[in-house]
Amino acid sequence: MKTYEESAYAVAALGAAGVAIRLLLSKGLVGRDEAVRALLDEAVSRAIFAETGAKGEIEAEMNRQSAEILKFMAQDL
Repeated sequence: MKTYEESAYAVAALGAAGVAIRLLLSKGLVGRDEAVRALLDEAVSRAIFAETGAKGEIEAEMNRQSAEILKFMAQDL
């Protein structure tokens, strides 16, 4: 698989997650505060893993970037 195809899957998954969160919020199945807290908890978890548990620099950077994306998603809700 080409690099841009792998990135496309990641972007599509991120978009689908955003749609799912917004749908849950609009249906009243999850409160905004609860969704924000869950996203921030996962961001913190990813950031900690990037600093302590990553097996290599690429894995650590992926976790750092995913933590930033999750924080951005939480701010956007």
